[in-house]
Amino acid sequence: MTIAKTKSVKAILLEGLAIVLSILLAFAIDAWWSEQLERAEEKEVLKSLTADFEANLDEANLIVSIHDRQIQAVAKLMRLNEEQILDLPSDEVASIISSMANPWGFDAVRGAVDALIGSGKLEILKDRRLREALTTFIGMDEAAAMDREILLARSHAVWDQQIRDGGPWRAVQKGLSLEECESQEESVSVACGQEDALAYLPEATPEDLLRLKNNSVLMGAANQNKASASMYVGGIRQIQSQIKIVLELLAE
Repeated sequence: MTIAKTKSVKAILLEGLAIVLSILLAFAIDAWWSEQLERAEEKEVLKSLTADFEANLDEANLIVSIHDRQIQAVAKLMRLNEEQILDLPSDEVASIISSMANPWGFDAVRGAVDALIGSGKLEILKDRRLREALTTFIGMDEAAAMDREILLARSHAVWDQQIRDGGPWRAVQKGLSLEECESQEESVSVACGQEDALAYLPEATPEDLLRLKNNSVLMGAANQNKASASMYVGGIRQIQSQIKIVLELLAE
């Protein structure tokens, strides 16, 4: 009887051990599967983030280029004398006038990062540096949005003065088709593709530009606008650097 009882106890212990091991194995498989699903989800998120931030870098580069060019255009106007202004071709006249005020800003593509944060899944990204870089980018973008509002307000001050001095005028001497607009970076600052809609507006002349330059209130507003644009571009340059950091981390 003692031997039989000993065997029975061993069998029970082995059976219990088998049950425990099977439970632990089930938990391990479930944890492994959850990890695989999470890593697959992370892979898709990284892919979406890469696409968004590549687009953001292109957008930031374009915005910096536009404002730098327009700041230079207004600076050139300040250096020109009356005779030089009257000798300007009409397309350059139109370009300088449109450069006096432009609230064109950086519109970040934030679909992937906003969805990630909104769903509370930022921790799905294993790289702590990437999580921090994304959070920093969002803070920079929101700060730039406030600077853009200031730029817009100061652009309105310029436009109001231009209206008092005979404006508005057509933004370009010769418009482009929508197809041509899509292939030209420069066009975004000159109301590309709107020639037909704005054909009723007069074309700006060198005399118009000279009159604007002689309007001290307008030029003060334009210079203030360019000062704001310069500060705004400084913020966008920081965003450019942060985007590059994010892209480098995404590429690892």
